[in-house]
Amino acid sequence: MSREKAFSVRFQWEESGTKQLKMSKRPSEDIADGSLADDAEIARNIRKRMSHLAEVLALLHKIYFENEELYGDRFLAFVGNEVVREWPWKDYPFISQAALHLLQECESYSDISGRLPFEVKDRGIREIFKKLRYEHWTPISFFRDVFHSHEPLDKSTYYHLLINFYRVVWITREEDDLLNKKHRSWRPSKTYEELGIEIVPHEAWSEIGAENT
Repeated sequence: MSREKAFSVRFQWEESGTKQLKMSKRPSEDIADGSLADDAEIARNIRKRMSHLAEVLALLHKIYFENEELYGDRFLAFVGNEVVREWPWKDYPFISQAALHLLQECESYSDISGRLPFEVKDRGIREIFKKLRYEHWTPISFFRDVFHSHEPLDKSTYYHLLINFYRVVWITREEDDLLNKKHRSWRPSKTYEELGIEIVPHEAWSEIGAENT
């Protein structure tokens, strides 16, 4: 690669025009026969995406460790808010028993396992969503603060941090209030259990979390 190549790339873009992005369209590997693939297939795809994210986090951690005075705390905010939070198609929403009970009161309710909020189109279910909260089981600040409190970690360690501790869950407003009383941004791993918030398990995801590779 070279300066000349860089200018060539720029001119090619000027000739071809801007690509129109389809932000809410599922990647093709998540689709089977025109519908969302089954839980096991989605979980395998998420595992691959987590592996890629782990690779990026390991590299960013090394850059930060070697250049902390060059970047400061804004680098940490970038890692949490833009890299971890926004990494595409890694979320497989879990749901609490209490939130599931509310949803099942809707006459048109059907299983929403694995579907992101914008993928649920039923108006009745979306009305119930107003009574729920979409919550990170482990605060994003955890993945950010690892950079500050540890020397660079390798890809494998980050992978296991992600598959064991990153997940999103639907919970009720009341459950969210319980969490926020003392554990809004700092949350021990047993907090949900101690507060009596029961999360409905997913077999396919549990198998991934049990990996030891």
